[in-house]
Amino acid sequence: MTKSTISPILEELESKARSLLSSSPISELRRLKIESSDGGLCLFGSLSTWHHKQLAQELVRRLSPAPIPIRNLTSVRSEYER
Repeated sequence: MTKSTISPILEELESKARSLLSSSPISELRRLKIESSDGGLCLFGSLSTWHHKQLAQELVRRLSPAPIPIRNLTSVRSEYER
């Protein structure tokens, strides 16, 4: 999906989500990437805990007044990769 076909509402949500994550006190969340895709939002990046993965998803989900698809494609590093 190109930027020209993304709805203005979804574009605004993407911008708000990017701003929210970039101002997080959790440094890992600040490094996540977010993109509009297929009528929803996708999260990308690597995190050290499942808790942070879930937290990022829920923070983004709360921005939308209506349910939208959120694909959380973040990975959780194993203890040995940290």
